[in-house]
Amino acid sequence: MVRSKKVVLLSVSVLIGTTTANAHTIDLSTSIINNCDAVTEFAKNLDHNDAQLSNSQMKSYIDARVACEIEHKDQHLQSEKYFINKYGSDK
Repeated sequence: MVRSKKVVLLSVSVLIGTTTANAHTIDLSTSIINNCDAVTEFAKNLDHNDAQLSNSQMKSYIDARVACEIEHKDQHLQSEKYFINKYGSDK
């Protein structure tokens, strides 16, 4: 009975070690953070590769994602402003 417990523990240890070794740490470079399309691709690749982020990398990612959302909304507002200026009823 003791021998079978050791085999099970060894098997679990090997499985955990293999899983940990397969988890990648991804570099979140400035070129990714400053490009909204790259931020989206980074998130897709992160999920696909089961990668891990440090707390500072996660904060950088979240800041970049928020900045992209603000930029996206600003683009919509600029488009609406252009449309209203060009096609407004007071023209």
